[in-house]
Amino acid sequence: MSIPPPPPALLRLTRKAVSLLGNGSGNKYILWQLPQCSISSNPYSGGGYTGATGTYGLLNCIAIQNGAISAVVWFYIPTNGAGTLLGYMNGAYPNFYGGANDWFYVGTDGKLYATDYAGYYFYVATPTHISPGWHMAVIEEWAASTSGPYYIALYLDGSFVGQTSTNNLPVLFGQGGSYPNNYIGCNFTWTSPGTTGVGWFFLNGAIAYIALYNRLLSPSEVVSIYQGNRVTNGLVAEFKADNYDPSSRVWIDDVNDYVAQPALPSTTPSVVDFITTEFTSGINYDLLAQKTAEEIAGKPINIANLPINQYGNLNIGTPDQWGYPYIDVAAIANNPFKNVFNVLSNASITSNGSSSNYGTGPYRNFLVTIYVGSVSGTSPSLTVYFNAYDGNSGQSIPMASATLTSAGGTYIYVHDFPGNKFNISWVVGGTSPSFGSVYISVYESW
Repeated sequence: MSIPPPPPALLRLTRKAVSLLGNGSGNKYILWQLPQCSISSNPYSGGGYTGATGTYGLLNCIAIQNGAISAVVWFYIPTNGAGTLLGYMNGAYPNFYGGANDWFYVGTDGKLYATDYAGYYFYVATPTHISPGWHMAVIEEWAASTSGPYYIALYLDGSFVGQTSTNNLPVLFGQGGSYPNNYIGCNFTWTSPGTTGVGWFFLNGAIAYIALYNRLLSPSEVVSIYQGNRVTNGLVAEFKADNYDPSSRVWIDDVNDYVAQPALPSTTPSVVDFITTEFTSGINYDLLAQKTAEEIAGKPINIANLPINQYGNLNIGTPDQWGYPYIDVAAIANNPFKNVFNVLSNASITSNGSSSNYGTGPYRNFLVTIYVGSVSGTSPSLTVYFNAYDGNSGQSIPMASATLTSAGGTYIYVHDFPGNKFNISWVVGGTSPSFGSVYISVYESW
């Protein structure tokens, strides 16, 4: 499967272009079991049903303990794509005991569904099949009281799709027994709306981000998340595909260290698709450099004297509990960053200047990150040049440049560099220009 680049909003949420990929058959499918909790008291009822106690999966736990749940899923769906995003059941794969609900899925008809069972299916669906590509979908389910009514709402790509309700107790809140097995990427379905009794309904696309909330998100918050802004109020768990650990085969969330584990037999490999390896047409470094600049912009980050980590990734900043302002720039397959040149570190620039000449390794691609902490003067500008240095003539030949007129970050990308030495120069413009806390670093790769 060839996956197009994730949208910038998704990159801002994940900070790394990674997804879990499946094709719905063979050894490429997604089936991850969410953590569980014990419910000893379940107050919900409706339509003659009473909520069961026992062991539940995380989706049911959030709903029963808080009276509401919102789930955000960023996913990629291919042409003719279908499959489960989130679901829950009483059996564990590969066994089916008769109780299951495919809660959030793309049906075999191509429509997006938010569905629960309350003696009958009540659901919201998109009016037509969703287009192939990257999407952000939100499902919300809540109880108006412990005796109902119960509601489901659906959003797609920041827009409200619809809402429905029932007076009967839904399966999510414990109708018909407890549901200990909550799954990402697959569930058992045979009579759910928009399916054809497919049985185990594996997603044949990719999932890059899941956020679970213990409350309803407002329409404006849904739009904000779709624009790449992280909403933390009520955030219970946040699974990002770059948090997958291939050595332990677990997926750890960013909030409570919940662990989602593969529900398949250990002999069946899960698939982690590093999307950057599938980028084409030279987008790799451009995208990563743009992402770096976006994270740097507006943040007082020291980007000098920083190591390349053991995975070949560039680390920028010191992480707080949310991972900010840590920047993990994924290395391109066969193109890891090899050398780092710290040209300027917390410098002050008021006039034109240049660095020394650096000898390159056997590498030909360069990412230059530029950060300016403060700017003063009238119409100030700082243009930074990446130059090839000709030792025979003693001349510097500009290859590429970037200009800053205010505090923030930007980048330069140079590929297929022809020389064996380079330098960085800068030209200032305006009246009495001054640029403080300037950091310029060069990252060299194959």
